[in-house]
Amino acid sequence: MRVILFLLASLALAACVQREGPTRPQGAGDACTHSATHDVSWSNPDAADTVTATSQGPSCAQAVVTFVVRNAHGDPLWTFASTYYDLHTGGTPPPGVTPPAVSGEEMEKFLQSFADVTTMASGQLPDWAEGAPAPADATRPFHYSTAYTRDIYEALRASNRALVCYAAAAEATQCLIVDPASNGPAVIVAFGP
Repeated sequence: MRVILFLLASLALAACVQREGPTRPQGAGDACTHSATHDVSWSNPDAADTVTATSQGPSCAQAVVTFVVRNAHGDPLWTFASTYYDLHTGGTPPPGVTPPAVSGEEMEKFLQSFADVTTMASGQLPDWAEGAPAPADATRPFHYSTAYTRDIYEALRASNRALVCYAAAAEATQCLIVDPASNGPAVIVAFGP
């Protein structure tokens, strides 16, 4: 009986080891681990939310960058992930092109800027004229898009709720609102050239 138990335990251990897959040297993906944090008044005017931007990768030029908004209790409200290259330069490097080196100091400066979101009220968003395909602002030649219908967008705009706007790409911004219908965060508008 002991032999059978020993064999079963050995097989179970071997199966666990096999599922782990290839291993990497410790720290191989952690050469660019940095973070920046800012407080922002958004989801609750009486308790600040926290925005944290982090980077992680084998080099800062190859880093994955994350953006997390948490409420005062530490609950995640919104997450976003991209690459440093897409947020800084745009897109992905062409085939065979190595991205330029990025120092840890450059990454820290970038993350400070990324986490320092713009806050505004939804009433400051551009209006969406009757019959127009999307919101528009004559003073800013951006292309605006939203998943909301015109009526809902205009109602949210009129409600003058707090917004948080952050860089979603090198030349694109997304603005978040706490949607009163779901009481959850949602992108009210995205814009860029």
